[in-house]
Amino acid sequence: MSNKTIGSDNPAALYQPDAIFVEQNAKDYPLTQKILSTLPYIPVHEIQNVTQVEEQFKSSRSDVFGEGKKNLVLSRFNGSFLKKCPGASPGMVCCNYYVVNLSKNCLYDCSYCFLQDFLKNNPLQVAYVNVEDLIQELEDVFTEFPDRTFRVGTGEIADSLALDFLIPYSQFLIPFFNRQKNAVLELKTKSDCIENLLDQPDPTNVIVSWSINPQQVIDGEEKGTPSLEKRLHAASLCVEKGYRVGFHLDPIILIPGWEKAYRELVDALFDFIPASSMEWVSLGSFRYRPSLKPIIKSRHPETMLFTGEHLPSKDGKFRYLRPLRNQAYETIRGFLQDKSKELSIYMCMETKEVWEGVTGKTPRSDEKLDAFFDL
Repeated sequence: MSNKTIGSDNPAALYQPDAIFVEQNAKDYPLTQKILSTLPYIPVHEIQNVTQVEEQFKSSRSDVFGEGKKNLVLSRFNGSFLKKCPGASPGMVCCNYYVVNLSKNCLYDCSYCFLQDFLKNNPLQVAYVNVEDLIQELEDVFTEFPDRTFRVGTGEIADSLALDFLIPYSQFLIPFFNRQKNAVLELKTKSDCIENLLDQPDPTNVIVSWSINPQQVIDGEEKGTPSLEKRLHAASLCVEKGYRVGFHLDPIILIPGWEKAYRELVDALFDFIPASSMEWVSLGSFRYRPSLKPIIKSRHPETMLFTGEHLPSKDGKFRYLRPLRNQAYETIRGFLQDKSKELSIYMCMETKEVWEGVTGKTPRSDEKLDAFFDL
């Protein structure tokens, strides 16, 4: 099999920002200089801080969030990088997960993306260049708690790999996590930009995971993203390299004929990836805060997201009715288990009632999943 992804032969051509803004306290970092050297023809503006640019930007754009993706800010992050996953919403079962936010906003434009609401006041594409500070912080925390296992992800408010050809965080993170005895890195993505991963000599302690959906959903709701085939081919190349891989069927969207669409999705997944190479598969239904709905309808008027009925859950987010969620989880979980009884399958940001309704138990009673969950 070829050692190239199905994507562009020139990944840098995938993202050409209209302008680059460099904060004064970020200009001397090696990563800043590397990024600027990769995009020598893009206008560069030195700024005091990102706030002044965001205020000007918001006052002069109609689609602030969409236009924000086209402008890259290189910034120095001054706080703590490592945080507990914010998914621990009231009444929800949350996996034992930590997040590191190295960048903000996303190259892609999925209709359901919560960032449209979350980043409406901070719309620009921001990359934090003081990666040395991140590595030192992680080293300190992992050393301080040697008996704790840290599962760390970078894909909360940005895609982990979509801009890795330009902002190669993986080249810093992977060698660091290779050396850790109590930490695992998850790179969560919709991208097929894996060239830097294939160039790394050691995949130890790194899991690459893909958010996947039926191609009908990708075509209608995940604008600008690689196809399902490209994502799965990229995953197969990572498996060949020795990486552990995971998959997130999230958000599950109940389009007409969803049963057939998700059965075909599961068939395609196992055509590319053997069950023995899958670290886990997570399932999560479409969910949103009330403030996101009008933004989606305005920015994506053709969306099919709201064709079904949704009600607020314990955490205030709207979801499909519980019987519909249970049916979807039971059906798709069944498709997966028909392929492999040994596969670790969990549900993301769901109630204990849904867990028990679908599986007959909670994660704490499942030995394979127990280590992931904090109830």
